[in-house]
Amino acid sequence: MKIAVCLKQVPDTEAKLRVAPDGRWIVEDDLPFVINESDEYALEEALRIAEQLGGEVIVFSLGPERVREALRKALALGAARAVHLSHAA
Repeated sequence: MKIAVCLKQVPDTEAKLRVAPDGRWIVEDDLPFVINESDEYALEEALRIAEQLGGEVIVFSLGPERVREALRKALALGAARAVHLSHAA
């Protein structure tokens, strides 16, 4: 069985957010990003299911290069494979 889990990186909830000068987004310089809490729960449950029933967990994430950190963490937690989807937009 293959179990797919989608991960999203979000700013750390304890980080201080600053609005960018253009007002359209936040300033990401030196802002710590973490795996979305709900996605981390989904990963843990997928790993539990794979352990009980056999199979592998594959994690997917779409985003900039910093997403690789979240994928590496998922691999460290026990995911078998990770896929980084990237798009210029």
